[in-house]
Amino acid sequence: MRSANRATAPLRPRVALAALALAALAGCGTWSNDDIAFVEALPTSQALRLQLPASAGQALATPGPACGAAGASEVWAQTKPTSDALNATVDQLLAFVDLVKSSPPSTRGPDSRSWGPWADQKHAGMEVRVTMTRSRDAAGVPSYAYVFEERPHGGAFLAVLEGSFRGDSARAGSGAFVLHFANLRALGVDDHPATDPDADLTVQYDRTGDPRTLAVDVPPGPQSVGLVDFNYGFAGYQSGAGSFDFVFVNDQAQRYEVATRFDATGAGLATVTVVLSATSRFSFQECWDSAGCITDVQDATTIFVAGGISGLCPGGVCPQGACPDP
Repeated sequence: MRSANRATAPLRPRVALAALALAALAGCGTWSNDDIAFVEALPTSQALRLQLPASAGQALATPGPACGAAGASEVWAQTKPTSDALNATVDQLLAFVDLVKSSPPSTRGPDSRSWGPWADQKHAGMEVRVTMTRSRDAAGVPSYAYVFEERPHGGAFLAVLEGSFRGDSARAGSGAFVLHFANLRALGVDDHPATDPDADLTVQYDRTGDPRTLAVDVPPGPQSVGLVDFNYGFAGYQSGAGSFDFVFVNDQAQRYEVATRFDATGAGLATVTVVLSATSRFSFQECWDSAGCITDVQDATTIFVAGGISGLCPGGVCPQGACPDP
């Protein structure tokens, strides 16, 4: 790992979602309490924000000597830019919430609302609409389904982004939504067709208990949203402890798949799988303290790789010390 030079894939989230291109939405009218209930069911980036202990950012700048011979955990340091990229991606996906909030519904039913269609100010000749429906289970808990659609003026709509939610408010419910890259491309409104994938990008979240969880499944493709393809998973407890599964790629195009656990101070451990090729995968475990300094390494590959696959075991001798149990 020490030879990896702490590199990561370019983190430049830039989701091509035509529905987000609308400039100002003209509209007049008033909101009902039930209208607000529909809007409250939509996810918000603030509610879904991934938060890590402060030591994740500190580990980026911790000099090796300050941590002793083993140095700072490069794996723990990678969590900060990766979480920032995930947050930025979700922010862009959820900018549509502001579109819906900017104007009362165009039509209302007992358990439905719709907005638009509106002209897509970024793509001439295209228009967008938003529809939501509601149902209730036997206990009276509401579930909502929503879809953002695009079409050539007067043509057939295709779903661009759609999702579902169960609960009274996105702040304390569970849901999922998906961005359809293939439909963006078919409509001719994908602003990055050469790099965006054909498959769906999906987000799932659950804020009904402790921990609160978020999963972002990025499809294969040339880093379309600034993230390597992977099913990123985060769990955050009210105590400040949590877990984060993520991936990064170093300068040698080696893939590091990481499963971390950490406590409220930022001390934690990670199981790291280094993917050298389609048939060559090796794993090691490392631990770090609340300052992000490595305390312990378990690396069986020291028997045939100098320093181990982690690069943290010079001469085949790995750091041996405290390993937190978050």
